Amino acid sequence: MIRQLRIDDRLVHGEVVALWVSNLGVNTIVIADDAYASNPINAMTANLVKPKGVNLYLKKISEALDYINDPSHEKEKIFVVCANAQNALTLVKGCEKITEVNVGAMRHSPGKKQVNLKVFVDEQDMKDLSEIANLGRVIFQQTKPDQKRVTLQEMLNKVK
Repeated sequence: MIRQLRIDDRLVHGEVVALWVSNLGVNTIVIADDAYASNPINAMTANLVKPKGVNLYLKKISEALDYINDPSHEKEKIFVVCANAQNALTLVKGCEKITEVNVGAMRHSPGKKQVNLKVFVDEQDMKDLSEIANLGRVIFQQTKPDQKRVTLQEMLNKVK
């Protein structure tokens, strides 16, 4: 069962392993990112920070879809993390079992507008996020589990 897909360009870090894993009650983290999964050093460092008793897999987007769609993993409680809205859209289109998408953190870069302290988006990001919502998924921004969820509409209003 997929508990949540989180967009976070930092991928594996303290918020993910210390807060979200326990809050969501997951036993498996799937990091879905082509570039990150291709670097063996990332696998080594990611496994250093993962909580005990939690499986962590670094996979390219297509491999992540194979994994989360595989019926043999249905009993796992899976937390999927990807780096950007484009990858999130690909994952959502490829897996109906993803029901909610949390826009955790997307860093500033040229052309991006600030939504809040952790999230910056451009037009393409907003189109991708809107398409995810149009596919019937719950989409929101929530940096930490104890913070209020910000709806997609509230995010759109902040960047207009």
